Amino acid sequence: MINLNPILSSTDINLKDGTQMNFQYTRTASPKKAKGFTLVELIVVIAIGALLALFAVPYARGVIINGKVEPTANDVNKTVTMIRGNFAGQGVTPYNNLGVGAAATAIFANTARGLSSSLTVSGNGAAATVQHDLGQTGSQITVASSTITTPGDSFTVTLPTVNNAACPGLAAQLSRVAEVITINAAAAKAVGGVYNGGIAQNACTEGDTNTFVFTFR
Repeated sequence: MINLNPILSSTDINLKDGTQMNFQYTRTASPKKAKGFTLVELIVVIAIGALLALFAVPYARGVIINGKVEPTANDVNKTVTMIRGNFAGQGVTPYNNLGVGAAATAIFANTARGLSSSLTVSGNGAAATVQHDLGQTGSQITVASSTITTPGDSFTVTLPTVNNAACPGLAAQLSRVAEVITINAAAAKAVGGVYNGGIAQNACTEGDTNTFVFTFR
C-alpha cells in the first residue's frame, strides 16, 4: 500500500539583523515504483528452468524405474514358479504343451493375474496379455517354449524396451532362478554357468532400448 500522507517539515532562517524566522511547510511522499522483471531477466529464468527440467526429469524417471526392478523380478519369479508347478509331472519336455506366441503368453499372463503387483495383465483367457513397467509404456512381455537340451524342456520370458535404469539390475535379480540370461543378445549367463555382471553391464544401452530374455526350466 502506498502512503501519500503529507509530511510536516520546518526550516529556520537567520536574518541579517539577527532575527530568526521559522518556516513550516508540508511535502508529500513520492510513491516508490514497483520494480518488475526485464525481458532479459525473464529469458534467463526460463532458460535456467528448461535446463533443470532437461536433467531432472530423466533422472527422476530413472530413480522410479530402478525402484520397480525388484518388485518386477519378484513377480516374474512367482509366476514362473507357479507355471513350473502347473507343468510338473509331464516328462522331460513339459513345456511343449505351453506352446508359442500368444497362447504361451496368455498362460503366463493368466498365471500372473492376482499374483503380481508390478505387472499389468489385460484381457482374459487366450487373449490375455501382460505388460511390464520398466521402460516404454505398454511394453508386452512374451513367452514361448524353448530348448536347453531338448525342445520343450524350458521356456523363455522376454521383456523388451526396458530402460537402462533397470539394466542390468533386472538380470541380477533373476540370475539365481534363470538358466540362461541374455541382454540385447549378449549372454550374461549361459547354461550351467554363473551370472556375469560385467557382460550384463556392457550389454546395456541408453534409453528404453534393452531386451531381456530369461530361460527357465
